[in-house]
Amino acid sequence: MQAESLLIEIPQNGTPTTEYIESELIKRNINPLRWAIVHVSDTMYTVSVTNLKEKE
Repeated sequence: MQAESLLIEIPQNGTPTTEYIESELIKRNINPLRWAIVHVSDTMYTVSVTNLKEKE
């Protein structure tokens, strides 16, 4: 396995709870090791995610 870093855009809902962010990541088939909101715009959260991926 290897770690990969991704930047994911998630629609802004006004309340960036852990549950909301993690549910949006799961919808995208991402089971993160860790994540952090790195940018907030009027419509989107940009989330930096570290994800484990099978080596190719």
